Amino acid sequence: MAKSQFGAKLDLVLKALSMSRGRLAFELGVDKSLVGRWVSGAVMPSAHNLASLTALIAKKRDGFTMLDWDRDLAGLVQRFGVAPGDMPRTDSAEIPDGPVTLSPRMVETARRETARRGGAYEGFFECTRLAFTLAGEFLHDRILIRRREGLLHVRWGNSAYECAGWLLLLANQLHGILIDESDDSILFCLLNGVNMPQVDLLDGIILAIAKDGAQTPRAGACLIQREGFLSGDDAADDARYDALKQQSFLVDEKDVPREVREHLVRDFGPAAFAKGGDLMLSAPLARSLARGSPGRLVQKKA
Repeated sequence: MAKSQFGAKLDLVLKALSMSRGRLAFELGVDKSLVGRWVSGAVMPSAHNLASLTALIAKKRDGFTMLDWDRDLAGLVQRFGVAPGDMPRTDSAEIPDGPVTLSPRMVETARRETARRGGAYEGFFECTRLAFTLAGEFLHDRILIRRREGLLHVRWGNSAYECAGWLLLLANQLHGILIDESDDSILFCLLNGVNMPQVDLLDGIILAIAKDGAQTPRAGACLIQREGFLSGDDAADDARYDALKQQSFLVDEKDVPREVREHLVRDFGPAAFAKGGDLMLSAPLARSLARGSPGRLVQKKA
């Protein structure tokens, strides 16, 4: 069976069972990115994983066996007893593999913008920010951004945690909703975008629950700098990200450039506002450090 044919069949089965890729990965005990590669047709499940997958489906649909994978798509639809028009589907208003439903128009806009400019944001990045649990300390997160299902998918974390989710490219800004599956907490981010062929630096604000005993909501400014490019091999890129993420994440303040420190450590509130500063934590475009370059996208054409 061709990998692409299996991917289409697995996608159909998941929709027929109203099951997300994330849920399937959880029940099989595999990484969600692996399920994504199965569905995309990039790889076939190993014999062990295919047997486990088939057994799991059989629990939800009596009589399902390995032989059912040999059916064509029409036969598989018939096997699940649904008409193609009745098939559950991932609506354009939904963030893939997630329960969050957004405006269909918003998601379609993000998909159009991602198709047009999303490639500029793909790659490996290093995020510098203040630590949420260690007062006054700086740290580095590692970020992997790549296009999936028409949107920008992101892995974001360090050796202490990892969040994964989606960045919606809207009005030249990135709106992020990421989930830490270890404790089901959410990280939100709003980043200033760059209208250039290659994005080199981003900035903005992140909001998350601190990993302290009180689960304190915290917000802070962040600066995100390109660290590398995708290889075109998802497995290799995941491995590289995992290696980067294991590096020490705490940063000595003296190693943080003065411009970066001043950008991340803001004086805001009533006293600052009275002196002409910001009343709230802000990341105005007029003071943004975000930038891009012609980069490799143009160089390749030369």
